[in-house]
Amino acid sequence: MIRPYNLQTGAVPFDSLQCADLGGISINTFSLADSLKITETKYDEILKHPVIPMGLGGDHSLILPILRELTKKHGPVALVHVDAHADVNDEMFGERETHGTVFRRAYEEGLITPSKVW
Repeated sequence: MIRPYNLQTGAVPFDSLQCADLGGISINTFSLADSLKITETKYDEILKHPVIPMGLGGDHSLILPILRELTKKHGPVALVHVDAHADVNDEMFGERETHGTVFRRAYEEGLITPSKVW
């Protein structure tokens, strides 16, 4: 956002929110399983502080370890998923944890509140 307020809505998010870019997570691009563990460890560290993390971008599979860590601290969470696909396959390419299975796993593990998923 270039301006401190939105011209159309009049919203002034910086009056009530503070955001900081914590940088990307250095994943192992050759191992999805390792990347999931790295992401889980990083979010475990982040959530030791009084913050609410906001993740933008990246491979969909990385949402699963983030949801796991958020749920450890806060219980099942609400979720807004913006994509052309629901990502609720049971398996992809013989694997259960992939970019296309993340929300099925999240549902099965009780990480999300189904009535609050959009």
